[in-house]
Amino acid sequence: MLRRGGRRVCRLLRLIPGSGPLMHPSSHDAQFPLWLELSGLPGRVNEVAKVPYAWPVFRKIVEMDMAANPLRPGLVEVTPDELAERCGLDAKKLGRAVKGLRKAAVLRAFLPDHEEEPALFQVLTPVPTPRPPDEVRSLHPDLFLEAPWPPRYAVETPEEAESGGEERRGEEKIKRVVELYLNTFSMRLNSLILDQLQLMANHYDLRLIERVFERARKREARSLGWVMTEIRREIRNKEKIKN
Repeated sequence: MLRRGGRRVCRLLRLIPGSGPLMHPSSHDAQFPLWLELSGLPGRVNEVAKVPYAWPVFRKIVEMDMAANPLRPGLVEVTPDELAERCGLDAKKLGRAVKGLRKAAVLRAFLPDHEEEPALFQVLTPVPTPRPPDEVRSLHPDLFLEAPWPPRYAVETPEEAESGGEERRGEEKIKRVVELYLNTFSMRLNSLILDQLQLMANHYDLRLIERVFERARKREARSLGWVMTEIRREIRNKEKIKN
């Protein structure tokens, strides 16, 4: 059996290539994009959010996004209770953190009417960092020698950047969803509601959205949360039928 010192040497040897100096683990070996941590974003997020726990919440959402959407950034579904527990926070602090992350323009969010229902989160791309990714790589070249470039969250995802006719269709879809909201619930809009409507437009079929808003009018529903819950319920039911 190896003694404690021998085991430690073996662990160190795994970081050493066939020849050459001791190497840092490459950035794509990490479960969180290392370039974001080195870009100055942690401090900026906490400063803009005005709460010291905004960064841990953002980091957890990014980790969950990478697990759920390995190919490119997408939608994260998690109940506020679960997210708060995984971040070591209570519900009120989680709400403050999410509000601050929206203010920092790094996150789009939809919080449900009830804590046991899933919230929806989307990391906005490109993430606005104090130092751009190329500068981060130039400052830490040994950490990004083999990393794919540009890194995750450094460029716009298709939902955020479309071209030509697709872009126009995307704008028309968002306008239509806003119109549905105004005709169903209220003529008053704020940045949070617009954020939620854009998230809805980006990720769900327009015919499904229209159908659920029509149902909301007939049933005299009173919140956008009801619409989102119904949309997700229909999607789950269709998935069950397929399976």
